[in-house]
Amino acid sequence: MVKKIISVGAILLLALMAMDEALATTVTTTVTTTTIDEEENQQCQREIQTRSFPNCETYLKLEFDRADATIMLPYAKKHYKRRCCRNELSGIDKQCVCFAVRTMMKNMMDSGRLSAEDMEAMLELAGDLPTVCNLRKYPC
Repeated sequence: MVKKIISVGAILLLALMAMDEALATTVTTTVTTTTIDEEENQQCQREIQTRSFPNCETYLKLEFDRADATIMLPYAKKHYKRRCCRNELSGIDKQCVCFAVRTMMKNMMDSGRLSAEDMEAMLELAGDLPTVCNLRKYPC
């Protein structure tokens, strides 16, 4: 009985050591990824700093809150979607599209056009926008 307990203890110790090594590797990988993301963010920031996304914003609002948003708008939802995809997102480098969407959402919140509660709920819709526009295979 004592041998079985020692064997189980040894196995658990080996498993913990293996997990510890895997976690250390993950941390190193994350640090490397963060550095790459920061460089990409700087490049993307330069690319979109002069752009605005009014049609994308309107389209997202229509998708999110259909009842309130449609009352005062002169065009149908597909008009804003088409202009968002063709005029606002299509000219952006494929690697920067998600950065552009995140920046758009942040600007909407910072300017008061979107509350924190709505922002949280709308983020998933915004992440799907590049897929809806056929600019990416997968959402942001």
